Amino acid sequence: MMNLDTLPVAPIATNSDQVEAVTAALAAHSLALVPRFPAETDRFLDFLSNFGEPLHYYGDGTGTHPSSGAIWRIKYDPAQAARREIHAVDGPLMPHSSQSLRDPRPPYFCMFMIDHGWLDMPTGKSGASLLVRWSDVLERMHTVDPGGYAEIVAALEASVPHPGGIARPVVYRLTSPRGPYDLGVRLKSDLLEHLRSQLPEHPSTRAVELLSTTALEVAQRIQLRSGDLLLLDNDRWGHGRESVVGRRRRAGREPELNPRELWSVTLG
Repeated sequence: MMNLDTLPVAPIATNSDQVEAVTAALAAHSLALVPRFPAETDRFLDFLSNFGEPLHYYGDGTGTHPSSGAIWRIKYDPAQAARREIHAVDGPLMPHSSQSLRDPRPPYFCMFMIDHGWLDMPTGKSGASLLVRWSDVLERMHTVDPGGYAEIVAALEASVPHPGGIARPVVYRLTSPRGPYDLGVRLKSDLLEHLRSQLPEHPSTRAVELLSTTALEVAQRIQLRSGDLLLLDNDRWGHGRESVVGRRRRAGREPELNPRELWSVTLG
């Protein structure tokens, strides 16, 4: 489990001091944690606007916050989960990056834990977040297969067919790389399923599969608590989630749903 104490923290202070601290943490570490942030929609979006424009979700709006189309709510809902709506399921979410296919790439992604829900569950069932530094993934891939690494990266840098007929590279060069593995990654959560079903023999399918499985291997678990706001460099970090227990029934009580709720926002 990744220790929250090891993350660059920007505690609640005056707004200008806090923005300065988060900006410095992003420049140095590509991520920043703000603990005990109030669960107020307007204040949340106002704070994020210091780092970019909160982008409205590009889909049909299902799963967005009732007060703002820019806030994506991740919370278990049995009816929506039965329809396989990704924001409402209780299963694990593989490491991925912001769902946006905008070009230029949105620079930041935010995760804000509103209610951490039930933490007294077995390991792997408490909804721990997964953080993935893409440079760690690429370095592991090179270490495991040094002879085939260049070919795999080339397949990821090519135009990869995405759902909806859009083609985008999954891996791309950054203007100021910090090392040989510091490449940007755009990995939608539904891309691998799309490639497997529609283009099983496409060169990018195996490459995306390897990227995804390696990301899960190197992912760092972190248990966010209510009020934790985490801002990530959208080029350099991915995120996912372990499973949650969506519902339970304790002796002598009515069935209850897990109150765990997380808000996410992409910043353009």
